Amino acid sequence: MFYEEAKPQGFSQTFLDFLDRFDATICVITDSPHPTIPTFSPQDPHLIQAIITWLQRTILEI
Repeated sequence: MFYEEAKPQGFSQTFLDFLDRFDATICVITDSPHPTIPTFSPQDPHLIQAIITWLQRTILEI
């Protein structure tokens, strides 16, 4: 899991494309969606639960 510093500047497309190459369970907490990497908004009041639910579903699919 990656996160931005306290003053969000956004992740570069190059960085996100590089992450997408990993054969692992990866998500990003950001307000900018990515077409292939699961993203979660830091503004979501249920952020932790949303990530836990996503992890449970992802792990059960493996």
